[in-house]
Amino acid sequence: MTLAAALALAGCVRRPELCELCRREIHPEVRTVVEFADGRRVAACCPRCALHVAKGGGVAEGGGTAARTIQVTDYAGSGTLPLDAAWLVDGSDETPCLRHHEPVTAGEGAPLHTCYDRCMPSLIAFRDAATARAFVAEHGGTLQPPGSR
Repeated sequence: MTLAAALALAGCVRRPELCELCRREIHPEVRTVVEFADGRRVAACCPRCALHVAKGGGVAEGGGTAARTIQVTDYAGSGTLPLDAAWLVDGSDETPCLRHHEPVTAGEGAPLHTCYDRCMPSLIAFRDAATARAFVAEHGGTLQPPGSR
């Protein structure tokens, strides 16, 4: 009977949705979807990754088709909207795609290496200007009005 219960529980475990480009877990507050001209839809972990996909920067399968639309999630929680209609915050201290590690201090004597990360700097979408401006006041970054990308 415990084996049956364990199997039933295993069926309830939800695997995280992964970004088609970078294979990171997709967090609901920054989930983005690229729709291609051929009708294929690709989920991305954030607007920055979606822009890489849309520009042909790599898709897990079947690349080569032009992107038709990009739908972003409003970070404040009011659903999705087209990327062109979103207020974007570029480069804030919020980095939803990255797992944060403890900083290495100089006293530890470990060298630090700079490396490229396609999700950095963060790019976070908002439906309205007031919410985006309040976010910038708290977390920094540069505000980009709709249609500026």
